Amino acid sequence: MTVDIEAKDELRNAAKPSEWVTVPVAAALAGRAPRTIYDWITKGDLATRQNRDNVTEVRSNAVVRVEATKRRGRPKGSPTLRW
Repeated sequence: MTVDIEAKDELRNAAKPSEWVTVPVAAALAGRAPRTIYDWITKGDLATRQNRDNVTEVRSNAVVRVEATKRRGRPKGSPTLRW
């Protein structure tokens, strides 16, 4: 997974655990893809706000909390395709 330079700088400068961070920074914090963070938002697992530049932000401590409850990999019951 690649994280843009701006997201790395923002992650490095995040001082408070309850700080609002952008989705790319949240993805880097959780070790997940930004698409996964957006999926969590859609499912209602994460609250969001729009900053003054109209960029979606989430609370960093909520990302860490939600990430700890999620399983990685394919959901149970999903078939493995074998050729």
